[in-house]
Parts: sequence; C-alpha cells; structure tokens
Amino acid sequence: MSETTRPGPHRKRLRAGDAFLVGTGALAALLLAGHRLVPGDLGVFLDSGLPWVGLLILPAAAGALLLRSRAGLAAVGVASLVWAFLFVPAYVPGLGAGNGSDTGAGRLTVATLNIDAENPDPCGALREASGWGADVVAVEEITGPAECASSALGEDGTWIRQGTVGLWSRHPVGGLAPLDIFRGLRATVHAPGGDVVVLVGHVASLRPRAVGERNDSLEALAADAEAEGEGPVVVAGDMNTAATDRAMDVFDGFDEAQRAAGWGPGFTWSSSASMVRLDHVFYRGMEARSAGVREVPGSDHCGAVAELAY
Repeated sequence: MSETTRPGPHRKRLRAGDAFLVGTGALAALLLAGHRLVPGDLGVFLDSGLPWVGLLILPAAAGALLLRSRAGLAAVGVASLVWAFLFVPAYVPGLGAGNGSDTGAGRLTVATLNIDAENPDPCGALREASGWGADVVAVEEITGPAECASSALGEDGTWIRQGTVGLWSRHPVGGLAPLDIFRGLRATVHAPGGDVVVLVGHVASLRPRAVGERNDSLEALAADAEAEGEGPVVVAGDMNTAATDRAMDVFDGFDEAQRAAGWGPGFTWSSSASMVRLDHVFYRGMEARSAGVREVPGSDHCGAVAELAY
C-alpha cells in the first residue's frame, strides 16, 4: 500500500508566507490605484499620505526575497509598478504638462510661505524669504503686527495685508480685493511682461470630522480663481492638503508648479520631518520653468518657490 505524502510544517509556513506577501502586495496596489474609492475622512487622509503607502512594499519585498516566494515577488512587483506610475514622474522635470503657452517674454517668480503663528522671529523668516529672488511673495499665518514685513521683504516693493495673509510684490499692484474664503486676498501684479492676477489663500486645516469645512474653503478659493477669466492667474498659499487629494480636483484647468517643473514630491510639512506637500503654487495661462522648496526659519512649514513664464 502506498503512503500518502503530507506537506511538512516547513512547506505550510512557506504557503502561509506566500499568502501574507501576496496579500500585502495586493493591499498596497489596491490602495494606490483605488485610493479615491475609499470613502469619508479616511479616504481624504489616505489621498494626502498616498506616497507613503509605498512603505508597505519594502518589507514585503524583503520577505519575498528571503522566502524565495515567486507569488510574493509578483505581487510586490505589481504594487511597485503602480507606485512608480504615480510618483516617479515627479522626479523627471518636464513631464508635467503646462497649461498655457510660453509665447511672451513675461517672467514671474512666485513664493509662498506659512511663517507659523508661533514663530518666535517672523521678521527673520521674512528676511530669509527676501533672499529667494521672488517677484511675488505670499505669506500666511501672520498673527502679530508684522510691521517689519515691508522692510524685511524689500522696501522697493509693495506690501499688502488682509487679516492673517499678506502679499509682497516688487512690481506695482492694483485690483486689491478680499476673497470669499476667510483668509485670502486678490491682487493684480503689473509685471513688465504683462499683468498677472495673484490670489493668496490659507485654506481651513484638514482635521478629522472637519474635512467638509476644508473642502468648502478650497472650493471657494478655486471658484474665485476660475472667475478671473482670461489672462495669467496664480494661486499661491497653504492649501492644507496634498496635490493627490481628491478635493484638489476643484483646480481643474490649473497646473501645480512642483508637479510640472520641480524634482521630487516637494514636501513642505513638517519642516523637521517632511511628509506631505501642503503649500502650493497653482497657475493658468503660464508655464512653470522651475520649482523648489526652501527652509523657513522658525516655521513648521517649508516655503514653495516657482518660476513662471507667460
């Protein structure tokens, strides 16, 4: 009588390991590809932290190699391809499509920085920003008098403040108006290459059970920008969410400078351990030539800078 061969404990452990690795790889791939299908606040927070889902892939890849699991490697490979499709283009400047044509000689370098309400030296932060070479500087979270703003950024320019946000421009400014959102302003910058409308906004914070309030302020800011009609338009400020957030769809028709012309994800928060990009420069009717991130002394945010052509 022939004996029945039963799988030993080692083989069972391998099968269990295969299942775990395949499940981890599949979970990572599904979260990356289908993050917008996750409903509610959880989905919004997943959108904002999407690049970090890739961390699930690393231990799964190591486990697949150690166990020599073909199924595990295949699952990890699929998840890696999805991650690469979503985020590798950020490391290849020029892949972002500009929304507008560079047909003129206009150039405008725009910066935005949240100086932090608890910054012990906000004037020092503004002096640091004055060295970035920006023509326009959007400032958020101004809680004190900040009388130094004009001198810190440059007395040869124009400083405007509306509540806790402000705008400095080295070129003449007109068309000043508050925005529908609580923390925002609108101005027309009379640059040598032609007028550019600049909107500065500080959107409501992204917090559990307060996502709706954040979304409402994003929608109001986007509606103000869309209403500007023809001509170059820039929207700069602290949007309190990443470009991967589904709520950013309200800026359809605008491009984001870091995505179009920067290198890497351009995380701006927090300054001590950057994990997400909350500060953005959106534009329409222009092309982004370069984009980057700058340190802001005393702030929990980094600044965002973009050179735009139009």
